[in-house]
Amino acid sequence: MKKLVSLLLVIPLFYCWGDSIHAEENNSIQEEMIYTIFVDRFNNGDQQLGNQVNVDDPEAYHGGDIKGITDKLDYIKQLGFTTISISSIMENAGEGYHGYWIENFFEVEEQFGTMEDLQKLVEEAHKRDLHVILEFVPNYVAPTHPFAKDADKTIPTSVKDSVWLDKAVTLNLENTEVKNMLFKAADFWLEEANIDGYNLHAIDQTPLPFLQEFVDHLRSVKPNIDLTGSVLHENDLTDEYDNVGIPLIENAGMQKAISDVLTNAGTPVEELYHTWESNGKRGGLVYVDDKFTKRFTQKIVESGQNPLTTWKIALVYLYTAPGVPQIYQGSEIPMDGASLEEVQRLVQFNNSDQDLQDYFNKIAAIRKQFPVLSYGDFELAGSSGAMSVFKRSDEDTTMFIAINNDTGTKAVSVTDVPDGMQLTGLLGDNIVRKNEQGKYKIGIDRESVEIFVVEKDNGFNWLFIGMIVGVFVLFILAVVLLSRKQRKNEAIQP
Repeated sequence: MKKLVSLLLVIPLFYCWGDSIHAEENNSIQEEMIYTIFVDRFNNGDQQLGNQVNVDDPEAYHGGDIKGITDKLDYIKQLGFTTISISSIMENAGEGYHGYWIENFFEVEEQFGTMEDLQKLVEEAHKRDLHVILEFVPNYVAPTHPFAKDADKTIPTSVKDSVWLDKAVTLNLENTEVKNMLFKAADFWLEEANIDGYNLHAIDQTPLPFLQEFVDHLRSVKPNIDLTGSVLHENDLTDEYDNVGIPLIENAGMQKAISDVLTNAGTPVEELYHTWESNGKRGGLVYVDDKFTKRFTQKIVESGQNPLTTWKIALVYLYTAPGVPQIYQGSEIPMDGASLEEVQRLVQFNNSDQDLQDYFNKIAAIRKQFPVLSYGDFELAGSSGAMSVFKRSDEDTTMFIAINNDTGTKAVSVTDVPDGMQLTGLLGDNIVRKNEQGKYKIGIDRESVEIFVVEKDNGFNWLFIGMIVGVFVLFILAVVLLSRKQRKNEAIQP
């Protein structure tokens, strides 16, 4: 009975969530849900692009390509994402599977496909109301790039702590010829492929004057361009970078906090709120892992927790807290991995967990339906042990997000709810009404979550309950009549 009532409540809700608001011209990037794709390690769609493929070598191409992304657009859409952010696809030097050893800013890397493949990808993505963002690398080129041997066009590489960066050359972004080339390259991909924007690589290593000029130029070419920024070293990111016009910058501080707290049952969720406050109440891109970190699932397993349970908790926080959720490919499987080789494996689509994928879709639908989760005020409504309740509110809507990271059932009472209202759960069939003390007591099981929307308390819906009861009565009567008819037929047979 309980499951049937829950199902009937959810069906009309998801029916209205089915229509995407993503295609609206005024839709802000703050409403997006981003799926990040590491092209060479995503999906092999064209088996003929195998000149440099060696899956046994972690530093060689593994066969992922642009066609492989196109083949998975329906899959990505079904997960509820609105934007795909694709790693660098410009022509690279040999073994530049990561895309950071650029030889030509105006050509597609042949291991990934052709410009026609990219155009087809963007066209098919737009048919599905998906935006496409390309990673743009302004700082680094391969030693074989024409500028690499010119002392006026390069500067010493100040950061050398990765396999790819150790072999890269850093461009002098104050050089006029270098600047003009990068501006033309940015225009080229916008015009030729009709992409929606760029993920600007390592903005913390990019001189602010160039970055400001570059962003201003992009907005003059495409006023509604989607812009995000990745960060190489969080400590190099000063407050000035928040004012150059890139609305979404990776929030590495929150990434570490979310990952550490939620992979350790019993750790207070309240710590995430305090980290957010101490981090300047920044939103930006919120995530739990990427192609350079230990996978979130790996940390879950190492802590002895259930990956499915912990991922559900993490998704609720990522999709309801300030910022835009950014999910690394394969998280929906969910894939694990500790070493760089494991983290950068091709996505294992055949090992997927349908329950987790359905949850991705469900939580995305809730975020789409309620803009308050993208723009509303964010505050801590209360905590008990490792459980916290967060509040998102604007002039029209108030929601409470309950996250219990504790090892036992916990409850938190909230009071700032107008009279005559109730809290209606969207993930389960939970309803919380005011008690005799005038409080709303939110209690949930250990390692679980619930999202409540504040709405008018109409008491029990006796008409709806009557309809449910009527359905069961009719069903029972039908069974009885069929049974009698069957017995009667058996009785008159010779």
